[in-house]
Formats: sequence, C-alpha cells, structure tokens
Amino acid sequence: MSKRTNNLILFLAKAMMFFAIIAVFAIGRTYLYPQTLFYFWGYIILLLMYTAILYLISRIYNGFNFGNVSLQEIVISWVLCLVVANVFQYFILSLFALALLPVLGISLIFATQVIIVVPMSLFLSRLYYHQNPAHKSAIIYGSKEKLDEYCSIVTMQRDRFIVRNIVSQDESTGKLLDIIDNAESIFFLNIDEKKQDWLFEYCYMHNKHTYILPTFSSILINTAGTLWLQNTPVFSLKTPEPEIGTLLIKRGLDILISFIGIILSSILMLSVVIAIRLYDKHPAIYKQVRVTKGGKHFTLYKFRSMRPDAEQDGVARLASNDDDRVTPVGRIIRRTRIDELPQLFNVLKGSMSFVGPRPERPEIAEQYEEIYPNFAFRTKVKAGITGFAQIYGRYNTSPEEKLFLDIMYIETFSILEDIKLILQTVKVLFQGTSTEGIEDGTTALWK
Repeated sequence: MSKRTNNLILFLAKAMMFFAIIAVFAIGRTYLYPQTLFYFWGYIILLLMYTAILYLISRIYNGFNFGNVSLQEIVISWVLCLVVANVFQYFILSLFALALLPVLGISLIFATQVIIVVPMSLFLSRLYYHQNPAHKSAIIYGSKEKLDEYCSIVTMQRDRFIVRNIVSQDESTGKLLDIIDNAESIFFLNIDEKKQDWLFEYCYMHNKHTYILPTFSSILINTAGTLWLQNTPVFSLKTPEPEIGTLLIKRGLDILISFIGIILSSILMLSVVIAIRLYDKHPAIYKQVRVTKGGKHFTLYKFRSMRPDAEQDGVARLASNDDDRVTPVGRIIRRTRIDELPQLFNVLKGSMSFVGPRPERPEIAEQYEEIYPNFAFRTKVKAGITGFAQIYGRYNTSPEEKLFLDIMYIETFSILEDIKLILQTVKVLFQGTSTEGIEDGTTALWK
C-alpha cells in the first residue's frame, strides 16, 4: 500500500473521530436541551461555531499529533479540548435560554465524547505506527560532546527510530554516503561547517529525514526574517524590540489574566495558606530575589513548599527527586504547580509577565553565565510564569536547553503565540513529568 493511501486512511480515521464528537454534541443538544432549539440556520451556525472551537483547540493542544507525542498526552489533549468547547457552548446555549441550563446535560455529552475519544485515540495511535514503522536511523557526530545524551534521547524513541549506526564525520566519504543511503532518518550532532553543507545537501537530494541538534546561532537564523537586496535574499535577525502597541496589548493581557486568576483561585490560595500554617506555623509566602528584563532584580512570591531552613548553609540548590527539604504540603502544591499562584500578584504589579522566560536567582544566573555566556540573552524580555521552556521542557531541563527554548520564544514573540502558550500551560499541569526534579545531590549547576 502506498504512503499516500496510508495517509488518506489515517486522515479519514481522524475525521471519523472528530465528526463523531460533533455528532454526539449535536444529538445531545437536541434531546437534552430542547428549550434551545430554534430556526434551522441558527442551529447550523451554533454547530459550525462548536466545530471551529473544537478544531482550533485541538490544534493548539496537538490532539491529532499522533507519532510525535505519547498516547497519554493525546488523551489529555482531547479531554481538555472537550472541556473548553463544551463549557463555551454551554454558556452560549444558556444565553439563548435566558437562564443557566442544567449541568447534567452537558456532563452527559462530555462523558459520551470521552468514551469515544479514548478507544479511538488508541486505535489511531496503533494505526499510525502500523503505517509508519520506526525508521532505520543513523547518527553522525562531529565531536563526542553530548553524544551519549543525544544517543540516549534518540534510542528511547523506539516507536519512531531504530538506530543502526553511530559514526564520526571523519569516516571516509564513501562510508558516510553508504550509511546515509541505507538509513531513512539521519541525525547530525556538532558537525563541522566544512562538511555539513554537502552532507545536508546529499540528504536533501535523496529525500532523507534530517534532524539537527540546534545551536544558539542556528536558532537565531531559523527565526530570522528575509530581506531582499535587489534580487539577493538576506537573513535579517530580529534584534529590535516589539512595537509599543504590541507591548501595551501584552501588558493589558497580563493585567486581565492575572486579575481573573486571582479572583478564581482566591479560595484555593487561602486554603493553601491555612494548610502551610497548620503544618509548621511558619509564613506561607516565600519571597526570593530573581532577575528579570535588563538584569533588574525583583521579589518573586511563591507558596513555601520547603522547610524554613532549606538553605541554611547558604548554598543555592534546585529541588531534587525525593528532596527531604520539601514538606508534605509542599509536595502536593509543587506537583500541581499551585505553589506558583502567588506570582499572579507579580504579574498584576508588572514585575513579571504571564508569558516569558522563567526568572533565575541572581547567584544561579551568574553561575550559568560562566558556562553559557549567552544565558544572559534571556533577560532581553520581562520574566514570566510560563513559556517555551515550561511547555516543551521540564523542571530538570538543562540550562543550555532552557536557553535555546527561551530564545526561540523571544525571537518568535507575538500576542497570538502568547495566547497559545497560555492555553497550552493548562495541559502541562496534567503532565507529572513537567515537575520532575534534578538528580539528588545536585546544586545549582548540572550538565
């Protein structure tokens, strides 16, 4: 069976699941909320609105991204998509009914949709891997720096890649070409500039899937614009700051979201304060100096999750797995990210933004900059609660990788991207791996 036919079958299966979800809503709305039935075209418009919202949220949450994310993440994505779409439509229907409708109806619709989504996601995942078996892969490296880590990451993706060869770029040209010819995916690590051009060109001409570990300069080039000088294209790096209008919209968004967030979470925050105080009778709010835009210092607020004497020796330490400094209450609020809620007040005050690079402590930032001089580039923008590093990385992601993710955010910044990241943050809260600590016994730095 051809690849085009396989792709068509997978597409039709995805469409079947998508329209089955919509059909459940349409049927459920007809029989469970008959008071909202009105003229035909109004019904069609509401259904199209529901379809558009469901599709948009599914794209943001990668609901159809089979093969690139785990089955668990796919299911979580669809559950969140259904929550957003159904809650939105529930309030729209309530407006038409001029009263809040019974919640039982929309709950039954949601439950039925979830019953469809879980087995269909499992089926689609298996169908994808059946039609797209793991690629025979090769890793070509220039230096052995990060080689073991890189190989470990690739070989862990057994459903996607089977590594057959790991070779140096210094092998003979004939051997390198032979390895490329017999592989479907090629991974390049720290390749010398003199060799990368012809290796990349060869892979491109022979339709090989090519993957490159990014460097700081490659990220800047990847996010660059294009300027035409007569008939010559020139890459233009995005060094200027965003326009004042864009920054004002971003600040307005920060104020709106933080204000709503504080109101909605006020009872939860009060409960956390009481729980922390009852446990050890010490202050519930932890204040710490952090670094933001332009290297300026500010006081960051968090719920205290560790013992009051957690750093009595004066050594800055990141939290590790099974860290005995973390209190029982702290383990719960760290795992659910509730400890970050007081930072909504930082956002409201203007010392932070909702989206931006996470602020580091000054002493830790200085240590990172000794090893990664480009680490200071993260302070080109205001620090934030969430961002690329929080969505696509983890707590234990290395400083260099966090730097790359933050630079990608800075160089691709837009209001729409901020809104997308805010919505994706909700999904991250349901993924336990995002809060994993670093290895036990590690201080501020690790490699």
